[in-house]
Amino acid sequence: MKKKPNNRTNKIMRSKKINKFIMIGVIAVIAIVIGISVASIKKPVNAAAPIDGIQCNTMEQSIFHIHAQLNMFINGKNYTVPPLIGITNHCLYWMHTHDNSGIIHIEAPVNRTFNLGHFYDIWKQKFNNTQVLNNTADVNHPVSVYVNGTKVSNSTNYRDIAIHAHDILTVVYGQAPSSIPNKADFTAVDPQQIQPK
Repeated sequence: MKKKPNNRTNKIMRSKKINKFIMIGVIAVIAIVIGISVASIKKPVNAAAPIDGIQCNTMEQSIFHIHAQLNMFINGKNYTVPPLIGITNHCLYWMHTHDNSGIIHIEAPVNRTFNLGHFYDIWKQKFNNTQVLNNTADVNHPVSVYVNGTKVSNSTNYRDIAIHAHDILTVVYGQAPSSIPNKADFTAVDPQQIQPK
């Protein structure tokens, strides 16, 4: 005759099995929560895709932080660089504008080269040696670029012009203005820095 297990022994064994399943469930839930948290930290829900390796982060970065001025002239007339280039409802690209002053803010978590072509790509506008926005160069409408008042050789790929702190960049399509800007006031964005005379 087989001996029946004691009721108390059955309850203890059942209780141990239940506790084991509960622990496995708790561990699984914790692992899922950690996985979701890590995934959401890496990429915000509505982050924009990187452009030319330039990311769009939820906050401005400060390791590499410079400003430059972009002026544009189309057939001799000032073309206002719009505000909020590179700023979405969810993030800021490392290159962006806040207002229509033409000040390009470069605020990145890494020290790297940022080029004029990168800015136009973030703006989603055409820019190269033969085109500015929707204006295509011809004999009567050349494209020229000036850095700090000095004309850049047209043999240079304009998209590759590196942007440095306090550069005054001027893009001209067609007729040039009567004078090319070579100074800008950066005190609003760099109040601690001495402005060039």
